Amino acid sequence: MNYRYVVSTMFGVALLFARPSCAQTVPVLSDTRAALSSVEKKDADAGLVAPGSLRKVDGQKPVEVKTGRFYKAEFIALSAGVYGAALLDMHQTMHVRHYSWWTETDPLARPFVRLPPPAYYVTGFALATGVNWLGWKMGHSRRWHKLAAIPQLVSIGGNMYGYRSNCYPGY
Repeated sequence: MNYRYVVSTMFGVALLFARPSCAQTVPVLSDTRAALSSVEKKDADAGLVAPGSLRKVDGQKPVEVKTGRFYKAEFIALSAGVYGAALLDMHQTMHVRHYSWWTETDPLARPFVRLPPPAYYVTGFALATGVNWLGWKMGHSRRWHKLAAIPQLVSIGGNMYGYRSNCYPGY
């Protein structure tokens, strides 16, 4: 399989499922001192209102503050990319690790290379699962939801670099 084809496919899928950027999702309010307290308020029409979900300005109606949205299709595509890139890198490493010219240059992967193949694959997939879990948690966070794809994209890039450097020793 061609390295450029795999990388361009991964980035194409990531761009396909990328979130549309919004210039401004939260309306700029002239006075934020009158924001509702964190205690839940009882609203006559809507029942209980989540704390911090409404922002009130003096003399105006409450404005709903938009929170981050989790994009499931993007997460699934990036998760498949993480597992696929990890599998490619692990398979190529297992193929070339017995050659005399090969050495593992990644200090994080170096302790795992000498494991037997089943244990090596299990630890590699456990690391990929950890990266996907981090992306999942960031995607559901109010603060970090916009950066949720970064750990998965970095993992894909690192594994593809490892795959490429195993294929061509001078790379």
